Amino acid sequence: MRHVIETVILSAIGRVNQMVFWASRSRVVLYRFQGRSGVMLTITETDAPMGKTVIVGYLPDGDDYIILADEAEADELTALRAATSVSAEFTPGQHVAVDIAVLTDDVERASLLDRLLRHTSLNERHEIVRRREFPIARLTPHHKPGSGASIARVSF
Repeated sequence: MRHVIETVILSAIGRVNQMVFWASRSRVVLYRFQGRSGVMLTITETDAPMGKTVIVGYLPDGDDYIILADEAEADELTALRAATSVSAEFTPGQHVAVDIAVLTDDVERASLLDRLLRHTSLNERHEIVRRREFPIARLTPHHKPGSGASIARVSF
């Protein structure tokens, strides 16, 4: 039921935005929808010493980052289990070494997602639920991404 209400609210915001944009002759936008937070991971394995690069969505959890994926992406990220090292690029050119813990317990993943969704925006929460994303891994950076650097926002 909550998902239906959020869908109706977001649709209404979008329609009002369109009407105001049209009425103002493309000069006014009332609400700007933000993209999702994304990170580029370089996963190094014994079979692939050059590394495999993937872009995934995440939600912050304290100093850690929880990687989210839908069913198709989760299959692609099976390489995380066999990784010898992982580095994350939160902003272009800023690589951060990370420790990765793959999440396998379904009950733990469900409670973690419920807790994380309480702190997200309406639009971000709607997109995560719509795409049926779930936590697959926890990234713990060896050091925090550089101060003053904004985390990349991408549209999925």
